[in-house]
Amino acid sequence: MLISQTIMPSQKQRRESTRARIIEVAKNVFARDGYAKASLAEIVNEAGVTTGAIYHHFGDKKGLFVAVAEYLEQQIVVESGAIPNTSKSIWQRFENNILKTLEICAREDIQRIVFRDAPTVVGFYEWKEIEIKYGFGQLQNAISKLSKEGLIETSDPDLTAHVLLGAIMQAAHYTAMSKNKKKALKESQDTLRKILRSIRIRTNKN
Repeated sequence: MLISQTIMPSQKQRRESTRARIIEVAKNVFARDGYAKASLAEIVNEAGVTTGAIYHHFGDKKGLFVAVAEYLEQQIVVESGAIPNTSKSIWQRFENNILKTLEICAREDIQRIVFRDAPTVVGFYEWKEIEIKYGFGQLQNAISKLSKEGLIETSDPDLTAHVLLGAIMQAAHYTAMSKNKKKALKESQDTLRKILRSIRIRTNKN
């Protein structure tokens, strides 16, 4: 006779599960209310944890916000890289990734937390250092690689990455603020595609 055994989660798994639940709830509250007005008590209540758990995992409200913002930066990278892409063209894969990044960055939670609140709450330069670890860092690496492959015309890959990131952010802001977001997203992607192709060097590789 087989005896069914319930595998209990380890202490580490319970900690990770609690942390993930707090981040998910906090993300929704920060996105809705903004950092300044977000209630730690509401986050505690909705996550079903104690205030002590918040301080244990994140230190304080700011620490929790930074964890949420970093989580969203990770999600941008994961989601933009997870799009189905059957193209063998190096350039087309890069372009598709950029256009998907624009779409993700136009989301309200990304706009409020990552672009509006994070630079102020964390500090402009401190937040830039965090961005380098995620989306911006990947963009820098991609442009540097494309430059070495002879697919992008640039004398300074880092500067090109900064300019391109600025274009993505502004296009995302435009889309997010538009009353007709579907139309605005298409127009923004079309414009961004033209910008990308203006620095593209056509070769038999792409």
